[in-house]
Amino acid sequence: MRPITRCACLAIVALAVAVLVGSRLRAEDAWHTMTSSEKSFTVELPAAPNYTTTELHTGAGAPYTMHQYAVDRGDLVYVVWSATYPAEVNVAMPRANLQGGLDNAAKGMEGGRWASVDWVTHQGHVAVDAVGVRRGKAIRSFLVLKGRQIVSLTYAGPIGSAQSPDAARFIGSLKLDPTP
Repeated sequence: MRPITRCACLAIVALAVAVLVGSRLRAEDAWHTMTSSEKSFTVELPAAPNYTTTELHTGAGAPYTMHQYAVDRGDLVYVVWSATYPAEVNVAMPRANLQGGLDNAAKGMEGGRWASVDWVTHQGHVAVDAVGVRRGKAIRSFLVLKGRQIVSLTYAGPIGSAQSPDAARFIGSLKLDPTP
């Protein structure tokens, strides 16, 4: 039996590292397509999310349910929430509704404001894509109002990562059910 040379040992170690890194990358690439509980949208997340609901009330006291889906990967957090507003909530001016949500969230951002706010149309509906910093984390929030339903996608990660490929994949993956 011949002794293993130093080059052969290094090649074996390099191969082992490549296999480990490759399997880690494949695990990270294995995103999960999630369908909302009410079957009104899908979105891609880096893993199956934890699902919770919260019962809320409008200012006048009408109840409604917020559905939340969250994936926490330590320094990266992906959160999706949706709710269907009761009939008493005026959704005739979607941009004003979304602006109210942005303004409320801005209170917790560094400087009390979003660094950027882009108004867009998503599948024919008014939407907004906002980026800012909160407690040392990059925050990217995408909100869309489809009739009475609001859908919000929020990414939190290291400073400078709000436009990263993973954040863009998450935000860009939102598909609303086309039925009214």
